[in-house]
Amino acid sequence: MIDEITFEVLRHRLDTINDDAAAVLARLSGSHLAAEARDLNTAIMAPDGRVVCCGRYVLAQVVSMHLVVRDILENYADNPGFGPGDQFVTNDPYIGTLHQPDVVVVAPIFVDGALVGWCGSTAHQADVGGPNPGGITYDARSIFDEAVPMPPVRIVEGGRLRRDLEREYLVRSRTAELNRLDLVGQVAANRSVTAEVGRLCGQYGADAVAAVMDRLLERTEALLRERLRALPDGRWRHVAYVEYRPHGGTTEAVYAVRLTMTKRGDDLELDFTGSDPQAPGTINAAYPALAGFAIGGVLIYLCGGLPWVPGGVWPVVRIRSREGTVVHARWPAGVAMSTAATCQAVRVSVNACLARMLEASRDLAHLVMASCQAAGGGGGTVHGERGDGTSYATMTLDEITGGGGATWSGDGADSSGYTTSPGASCANVEVNEAYLPLLYERRAELADTGGPGRHRGGVGTLHALTPHGDGASMTMMSFGQGLQHPLAAGVCGGEYGGQSVVAVVPDLADLEDEGERRLPMPSATVPIRTGDLLVSVSQGGGGLGDPLDRDPAAVLDDVLDGLVSVRGALRDYGVVVTGDPRRPDGLRVDDPATSRCRDDRRHARIGRPPAPPAPSRQGRPLSAVLDLLPPDGDAPHREGVVACGRCGTVLCGAAGNVYEHLVVSDASPAERSPLGAVYEGADRFVLRRLYCPACAVQIDVQVCRTGDPVLAAIEVL
Repeated sequence: MIDEITFEVLRHRLDTINDDAAAVLARLSGSHLAAEARDLNTAIMAPDGRVVCCGRYVLAQVVSMHLVVRDILENYADNPGFGPGDQFVTNDPYIGTLHQPDVVVVAPIFVDGALVGWCGSTAHQADVGGPNPGGITYDARSIFDEAVPMPPVRIVEGGRLRRDLEREYLVRSRTAELNRLDLVGQVAANRSVTAEVGRLCGQYGADAVAAVMDRLLERTEALLRERLRALPDGRWRHVAYVEYRPHGGTTEAVYAVRLTMTKRGDDLELDFTGSDPQAPGTINAAYPALAGFAIGGVLIYLCGGLPWVPGGVWPVVRIRSREGTVVHARWPAGVAMSTAATCQAVRVSVNACLARMLEASRDLAHLVMASCQAAGGGGGTVHGERGDGTSYATMTLDEITGGGGATWSGDGADSSGYTTSPGASCANVEVNEAYLPLLYERRAELADTGGPGRHRGGVGTLHALTPHGDGASMTMMSFGQGLQHPLAAGVCGGEYGGQSVVAVVPDLADLEDEGERRLPMPSATVPIRTGDLLVSVSQGGGGLGDPLDRDPAAVLDDVLDGLVSVRGALRDYGVVVTGDPRRPDGLRVDDPATSRCRDDRRHARIGRPPAPPAPSRQGRPLSAVLDLLPPDGDAPHREGVVACGRCGTVLCGAAGNVYEHLVVSDASPAERSPLGAVYEGADRFVLRRLYCPACAVQIDVQVCRTGDPVLAAIEVL
């Protein structure tokens, strides 16, 4: 039994050792993906593989790393075995990586001949082979049309790198030298952890270090269960969509990721079994990727203030899935683009359901966060030849500049990237220009891309680049997501963040004129010739709360800061901004006109004058704008009733579907598409807003396919 002071000292030492390993990997890597963008992570694990320390970079890369260790323990214990100084490399997404470009290297940690744990490192490789440079083949029919995955292979034996296996690993890649440097960095990172944990065991004893690992796992599980018990039981739902054009097809098919989240007591179930059957191509997620993004989402959106120990979260969260679906693919389905497609839908769905659950708690509602950006059409791989004839294949990572989700404490962070990758970022313009034969003409935050709400979502970013250098050429393989409809969900009645845009144009001015412009969905390969501009827009973050409740002064500040346009202030917030920015008195809010505009908007929502707000809320919150009231004597609903938290109007019995009693208004998602871009197929989706029939407050916003029924997103248990 160790005391609390020693426990805290060792806990922080383990975290520091793990963070130092990530720094070692980044410093030794020759790739801008690792060295600059930090598309990497490291982990320390217990002897059975459960993760006790994870880096703050790309969380989904490490929260399910125990699956790799488990595979080694189950299959290699006797042949080939493992011992001190050994390390195993794999990029097999059906075993434990996210997709083939994310390469994992794990190593056992032995002290005095005894196994005390494991460590692991992962990094996104510029290219791991396959038909398409960059490691992702958009029109793959199966995994055999993608980079061939490598199951765990003992590439370091007794501390010595196996040259034969290193050659076998590197020969697959078009960027072998970059991959070699990443491999060296990952091996060195694991050696650093192994050595430092050995020193820690020498100072405090291996039993003490093992006890700390066990306590971290047990305490995290106990704290998470305690948090769940403090939340009301219930069931919440979200649906997100992924587009994909199968090999040889002419139009995109739509695949639904459906999550039903149920919380009872201290048990949390994430049920994805209702998701659509797997696609005949590359967007599918294998189970490790589903688990990585689901548990990573739980860490970010539910575990604020708790230890980030994934191994302690796994026993609490039960993931239900059905093999053969787009979220749990059956071999040999293609999966290389899963992280930019289906996995983003998984994360957004987990985010939305957890936010709905947290809304219902007075004590924990401060943890509510709308969705951050998702991977969009501007994300993808680029490849080509430089003027000297050498080839390149990689990602620019411009897409990791989207907006963060709004919270009750304020607006979402602008151009902040993925919430579930807190330590990752886009590379600097100068870095990309140094690595690649391209020139940026613009990178700037784009107004009106943040999701409207009482608190605004963070804005996304516009990028414009062109091939640069004598004879330089470039081809892009776009991820093609978030173009036809928005992905970053708002919460508590907030709106979705702005959509993605990707287009090749001769001049940026072609996209900057106001007005709608029809664009084709990107094909599997998009050539970008000298003189062309590749223009992309990363998505905005979701908003929180009814946009008509936003302080007009905050809207004016956004206009002055270039985050919201004058037109967007009126369209999205009902705020009338007048004046001339060139004059000394500048822009200002017309308060009487704004008040009239907002009154008219509320009237239009429900077709009559709205009811006034109630003096106070009654019962317990069912959501940010709904209350659950107990039964009242002779009332017909013995289980209680659901009422609007704004005006107090009773909507239905607690056992009923409150969404059947709201006013529904469908609109085209294209009404807020950045740069007026409307893509082929966008008419298959609607943006559905739901209002209280009495006071017109916006209760929810959903994206769905045209003609689909309203989703019953909240269910009382």
